[in-house]
Amino acid sequence: MNAVATAPILEDLPVDSGRPFMPEELTPLFHTPSYRELTAAQRLRYNQLQALYFNEQILFFETALGHGILEALLRRIAEICAQPAPSSWSSDAVLVVVPGAFYRENPGSGADGRVLREQAERLGCPTETVPIASTGGVQENARILIDWLTQQPARPMILASLSKGGADVKMALAEPGAERAFANVAAWINLCGILDGTPMAEWLLSWRLAPMLNRLYCRLRGQSPTFLRDLRHGAGQPLAFPLRLPAHLRLISIVGFPLQEHLVRGIARRCHQRLAPLGPNDGGLVLADVCALPGLVYPIWGADHYLQPKTGVRELIAAILQYLGEALQ
Repeated sequence: MNAVATAPILEDLPVDSGRPFMPEELTPLFHTPSYRELTAAQRLRYNQLQALYFNEQILFFETALGHGILEALLRRIAEICAQPAPSSWSSDAVLVVVPGAFYRENPGSGADGRVLREQAERLGCPTETVPIASTGGVQENARILIDWLTQQPARPMILASLSKGGADVKMALAEPGAERAFANVAAWINLCGILDGTPMAEWLLSWRLAPMLNRLYCRLRGQSPTFLRDLRHGAGQPLAFPLRLPAHLRLISIVGFPLQEHLVRGIARRCHQRLAPLGPNDGGLVLADVCALPGLVYPIWGADHYLQPKTGVRELIAAILQYLGEALQ
């Protein structure tokens, strides 16, 4: 397979017209018999035209649709949250947080669900955190979650997961005993959940210098990054199975939707750039995977995988909790 032509972002470099612009297997005709009849020159030109066409589609969505629709959505959320908050939480439901990876070692990342708990407490909603292993595999954490839910008293619960916590919940839903364990879970707020894995996992596990140094740094701090193996993306990987959502459980997904220009942190820009050939992404998730999920999907315009900057995030979470509290009365 020929290498895909790449150029550093924001640099005015000439395009090499002698190289393909996208992976050959992603072009529609590649999977048809007629593709084999094309000459090498015809395949190359077809590849380049397809890549330009995809680029035009993405640009059209971002400029003609993305800005207007998403900004209008955020305005509506602001209108809802501008209303006076309820004087007291009107439901018996409790918010149960399933944190993300390294939530104990690095709570400043937001993986501990602090933003969720703060908004719940503002509304008077009680909160609890499931004590999953901070760097545990999805199978291990799925069993912890199942056991924790099974031991809880009969009361409605709103589950809220962050990043890798979403993968732990997905795996738990596929475990024996899931139907009984999730019987009192009325809703699931999925914040940037890695439900199908992430294409970044393969790079983070590679023998390239940057990911090797990153893994070494984690080990020196007593943190194991082996859970990344569970987050590999694609067929045959641990999370490559359909989400088994009970009929009574409402799923609401919140995901960052940034352009390169929105990202201020260096690591966010680099992750976004690595996933750019796969389409719109938040630096960890490919947004097409999120759009395929059941339930409601709320994109946060300009936010990365860790929902930074937090513009509109708190307002959206408060509005969703207020809506669920009223619905569960």
